[in-house]
Order: sequence, then C-alpha cells, then structure tokens
Amino acid sequence: MNCDVAAKQFSLMLYGELSFDGEELVQQHLEGCDACRVEFGRVKRLHRALESQEVELDGALLADCRRTLRVSVAALGPARKRSWLDGLKLGGLLKPIGAVALVAMGFFGARLSSTGGNSLTTLQSTVPVASRVRYVEPANSSGQVQIVVEETSQRTLSGATGSEPIRKLLLAAARDTSDAGLRVESMDILKGNAGSAEVRRALLYAVQHDPNAGVRLKALDGLKGLASDPEMRHALSQVLLADDNPGVRTQAIDLLTQKKEPAIAGVLQELMRKEDNSYVRLKCQKALHEMNASVETF
Repeated sequence: MNCDVAAKQFSLMLYGELSFDGEELVQQHLEGCDACRVEFGRVKRLHRALESQEVELDGALLADCRRTLRVSVAALGPARKRSWLDGLKLGGLLKPIGAVALVAMGFFGARLSSTGGNSLTTLQSTVPVASRVRYVEPANSSGQVQIVVEETSQRTLSGATGSEPIRKLLLAAARDTSDAGLRVESMDILKGNAGSAEVRRALLYAVQHDPNAGVRLKALDGLKGLASDPEMRHALSQVLLADDNPGVRTQAIDLLTQKKEPAIAGVLQELMRKEDNSYVRLKCQKALHEMNASVETF
C-alpha cells in the first residue's frame, strides 16, 4: 500500500467503514511511514472537531445507513464506482470532508425513506444484538480512553409490496452482493411489480450481471410480460450469447421468440454456431424452423 492509497482510507477507517483486512493494511503502512502518521493525526483532529458538533443519532439508524450505503456502492459497475469515488479526490483537506458528507447522505437518505408515508409499519424493535470494537484511542493526559463501538440492531417491517418504502428495501436486498438467497427471494417478490421502471431496471441488471444463476432465472421470470420491450430484447440477446448457464439461455430463447422478428433469427443462428448444449440447440432449431429461417449463418 502506498501513501496515496493509504490517505484515501483514513476517514473510512475512522468511521469504521473498512474491513478488518483493510484496517490492518492501513495500520501496517502507518507503522512505517512518518508522513502518513502526521496526515492521519491531522485527519483525526478534523474528525474530532466535526464530531464535537454532532447531534446524537440512533445506533440502529447508523447501522441501517451503513448497510444501505454498502449495497448501493456494490451495485455500481466498476467504471461508475471509480468515477463516483474520484469525486472525493478534491485535495488533502476535502478527502475527510467527503467521507463525512458520504455518511451524512446515508443518515438523511435512510431517515427520509423510513418515515415517508403510513404504508410501512414496524412490527418489532430490539435492543442492539451485536457490537464490535472498531477503534481504540490511546489514553490522554487525564487517563481517559475512547473506544468506538459499532452496534447492530434488527427490526421487522411490514407493508404492501407496491408501497415505495417496501419497494426500495426490496430493491436494496436484490442488490445485496453478499447473500444470493436474499436476492432470489427479493426478485421473486419484485417480479410482480415489473411495470415499475425502477423494478424493471433492477430485473434487467440482475439478468445481465448477477453471478448467481438462480437470481438470473428469477429475474427472467419477472420479465415475461415485457417481451416486446426493445431494451429487454436487446439485453436478452446479449444474455443468450454470453450466459454460461443453459437454463438461463433456454428461458431467454422462450422470451425472445414470443415475438418473432428477423433480428432474433440472426441471434439464434449465432448461438447455434457456438452452442454445445444439445437441449439448447434443439430449442434454437425449433424456433428457427417456426420462423422459416435457416439454422446456419450465411
């Protein structure tokens, strides 16, 4: 880890947003770099000054905001993620301020989404169920030690699937990169609201990018009623030629051939040229014969 990379992690480390491995790498760099230790001390002083003006916020709200933020960042493509992070590179002083603004956005975004309307009901609220020490401040001259503890609590929410707060939570769950089972269940619920542009985008994204075939199949199931949508047909054509799961390719063929177009024949012919799964090849041949098209490209 070089100095530039380490400096970008200081604010995130102070806010407990780094993994254990990430924190260890930064600490190892600080042990061997005098300049970065000075910079880290300056960033800590800035954070203390900002925290002295903070209003006390609920610990559960902080945990929810952090989870939502992680999911949102994880859902960005690599290029968009780099562009978004580059926006924080505005000079040494503004790096920690950018991190502070990032956390503030998470706080207020979560507060707005959780209080809008009466369609969201809290069924259960619990005291914090887990805690983790994230940072320890050495004793000062008066012998006082400061310890930053991250506490996580859980609550149960209930609401109609069509309500905006519930839909936003389901969309966040559908982008949770750490839990494929959660994404499958979320997709299964969301597919009933595929008429929503936001849900449709999430389904299309999952079909093209989700690493789990079960999630991709659920997303395809939700797109069945949109066979005539040009954006969906373009996405399915790409999936048909690139997806490594024969079940996904088979379902993509079924969706694409609901509306028989000459352009689809070309995609099926291209698939026939490279397809090694006998069942998928039979599906392609049947579809091409029904369209009075050759099974070979010319």
